[in-house]
Amino acid sequence: MKRIFLAASLALLPLAFACQPELDASSEQEPCATCELGAAMPEATAVPSTAQSPDEALSDANRNALSSGDLSVIGLTGVPFASMEAVETVRYEDTWYVHVETAYYVTFWADRARTSPINLGAAIQLNYLSTYYNYMYNTSMKSNLSTNLQPGSHSYYIGSGTYECDYNANGTPDHRCDETYLSLRTGVGYDASY
Repeated sequence: MKRIFLAASLALLPLAFACQPELDASSEQEPCATCELGAAMPEATAVPSTAQSPDEALSDANRNALSSGDLSVIGLTGVPFASMEAVETVRYEDTWYVHVETAYYVTFWADRARTSPINLGAAIQLNYLSTYYNYMYNTSMKSNLSTNLQPGSHSYYIGSGTYECDYNANGTPDHRCDETYLSLRTGVGYDASY
């Protein structure tokens, strides 16, 4: 008799857990067909494809770090963090003249600290600012620009900038001394804040 009771109890145990009432009463759910009247059906949870099955034990590495598959899921469902990076591509310099060209890239990250790069999960419109600064006259001109980025990469070329300056014998700017550079602006689908 005790074995029959134990077997019946174990067979009904999954139903008991499946028919537990939800803590969030604000969401509408269909009633569970095998549960008591008014009990809610268990809510489905999306799991990344890299997750282990319930029968497998999680290693410490899987608990403390995100896999590349996990990062792809974050990029598809969350808002990645963005940063603008300047890469010097050309430099010419002598006693009287300096010319520097810079390529600007935007890179997307899974974390605010910008330590884990992540592929962009959806197309976005990236907003950025182009600033022209004239050092001789201490004046600037700013232009709000934007470009559409397609998903699939973590780094995108945005544009270029230059710094050019002529110097006289005293080492002060003469004839020309100006710079054009790019910086990020806020937008939808990415977080440019630090």
